[in-house]
Amino acid sequence: MRQKIPSGIFDLIDQEFSLCRELLSILAREQAAVVALDMSGLVALSRRKAEQIELVREVDEQLRLRVEQLTGQPAANAVRLSDLVAMAQGEEKARLERQRLELVALRQEIAAKSVINHHFVEDTKRHLREAITLLTSSVSEQRPNYGKPGQVNRRGSGQPSLISRAI
Repeated sequence: MRQKIPSGIFDLIDQEFSLCRELLSILAREQAAVVALDMSGLVALSRRKAEQIELVREVDEQLRLRVEQLTGQPAANAVRLSDLVAMAQGEEKARLERQRLELVALRQEIAAKSVINHHFVEDTKRHLREAITLLTSSVSEQRPNYGKPGQVNRRGSGQPSLISRAI
């Protein structure tokens, strides 16, 4: 069934483009914050990213409701733009197809950046754990060079404690 697509659907798709582009920008800033080990920046970006994802979900839900109104049938959980393309005709059909391809590319780029950032964060955490383990194990090792010449170090003597004790 071919019919005219309401302009509100195109507005929602445009809004989704804007939100996805902003999400890509947030992901790029997140990667820079991970590289710089900017923890406060990462926390703020994580909050902003969660808010942005929620906005995308809201637009998706609005789009789903609009398609239900258009078709008179309940839409699946997610609206597929390819289904709207099949319903459209002429210039609307061409516009929807272009937008569908662009949105697919944007979402693939978001997914790729998210995966890259996730792996980068995991690698950074692993390197930090290894560095901490290396540092703490060297503190607890007995090293004869640190003792008085000719005397055997007793366990714990002369070594810094990892736990600060206040009296």
